[in-house]
Amino acid sequence: MHPIQARVKITGSRIQKIEPQFGGVTIISEREEVDHFPGAWMMPGFVDSHAHIYGLGCRLLDLSLYDCGSAEECADKAQRHEERHGTWLTGMGWNETLWESGEMPDHLVLDHLFPDTPVYLSRADGHAAWVNSEAMKLAGIGSGSADPQGGSILKDKNNKPTGILIDSAMDLVRRLIPQASEAQIRRRIEAATQEYVRLGVTEVHDMDVSPSLLEQFREPAEKGRLPVRVQSYVRGQGSEWLHERLLPAGGEFLRVYAVKFYADGALGSRGAHLLDDYSDEPGSRGLSLQSKAELRRKVKSALEFGWNVATHAIGDAANREVLDIYEMMRREGIADQQVLLRIEHAQIVHPDDQQRFGRWNITPAVQPIHCTSDAAMAEQRLGATRCRYAYPWRSLRNNGAILAGGSDAPIESPDPLSGIEAFCRRIPMDREQPWYPEECITREEALMAYTTWAHEAADVAYRRGRLKAKLDADFVVLDRNLLTCAESDISTTKVLATVTGGKIRYRAGESGGERSSRP
Repeated sequence: MHPIQARVKITGSRIQKIEPQFGGVTIISEREEVDHFPGAWMMPGFVDSHAHIYGLGCRLLDLSLYDCGSAEECADKAQRHEERHGTWLTGMGWNETLWESGEMPDHLVLDHLFPDTPVYLSRADGHAAWVNSEAMKLAGIGSGSADPQGGSILKDKNNKPTGILIDSAMDLVRRLIPQASEAQIRRRIEAATQEYVRLGVTEVHDMDVSPSLLEQFREPAEKGRLPVRVQSYVRGQGSEWLHERLLPAGGEFLRVYAVKFYADGALGSRGAHLLDDYSDEPGSRGLSLQSKAELRRKVKSALEFGWNVATHAIGDAANREVLDIYEMMRREGIADQQVLLRIEHAQIVHPDDQQRFGRWNITPAVQPIHCTSDAAMAEQRLGATRCRYAYPWRSLRNNGAILAGGSDAPIESPDPLSGIEAFCRRIPMDREQPWYPEECITREEALMAYTTWAHEAADVAYRRGRLKAKLDADFVVLDRNLLTCAESDISTTKVLATVTGGKIRYRAGESGGERSSRP
């Protein structure tokens, strides 16, 4: 993957002609409009291979707690927030591992400010919720409430719920929250997709999409108002795709492509399913969100209906379980080599299992910024031995796997440049030295993970991910060459323009370029 300086002519939505040009990038549209970007470099548009578009829109427009330093600060910010979901107050982004206390919050902090308003605040990883007493009362959660399958209701020493719900227990309250209006949904989708093109992203693999949201994407896609291409991975944990009678469907800007399942929860909330106990919670190995037999049945059913499949797996036990199921699907011919099987996250993969990705043509879709954000937390949860095979990018590459790079937005920043730098440098945000640097990948591999390999992970690399005549005109114009600039400068690179489907969807300010009417 080599960024270039070039002169590119676009016809319709495709590249008609591209030729080297020293000193910058020139884009010539079908109408002979010319955009000059002196000193710039171009490369295929970035792909976010794992994100939640609607969730990102919520983070951008709604109550966001990602920058809060304590439970009290979260509650105070929530009190100042004006917009409600009907009678409910909702928000996202708290993370107790970043607070001085390091402790999970409880309902008392919220009860003080919200005695009558039900409150639902999801954790940064999306796998835990913090609720108040009013919300628990409406959901019927009390001392006698049992943990649901694949979830946990945290309780204190007196057996009283603390207000923290893990994984499937979140649904006990979440299902009571009024649905957003169509206008709210449209605003959130528009905010998220505009943010993506500002960051140079031309395609997003949208994960765990509720069938009810598909129509909100379909209309702008068909009317040319969707600025990024969207590959939808439909929610499958509760067989939602089957209940709604959905089948795969193609489209230029919206492609309903695969079904998404979950094997376990997240490491931060101790829901990731591990082979051995958590280092900081002896006796706990996390959560298996459904039995292996049930997950195998659901995967098989989706494959038989023509879907591709992606499954969330973070812990080493969960990854082994999903690999077992996928291997069985390959061996039995239910999924031939043309069917795409993905493991989302693949954060902790036991060395005995790493070769199975390449051997059975299974794609690990990884989010490198999770590593640099969560290194300290991972050390607490896993200990030194298991950290050696956490976020094992180099090991997976050495075993023949291609990596698809993503962000997991809104949990992390959707900026692909931060992910590319994390792949190459692997330096945690609070440190100056790489964390297990032997697992870094090369700069060219990192660029491939966010372009060509990400397109391979959605079976569209035959028409995207390269700068070549007759391929889709999806590319980004940058102020520097990402392959040759200093590694420390990768994340500060400026996006000057983003082109998707032959149209400039984003253009930076006056420094971004100048336009003329003739070449």
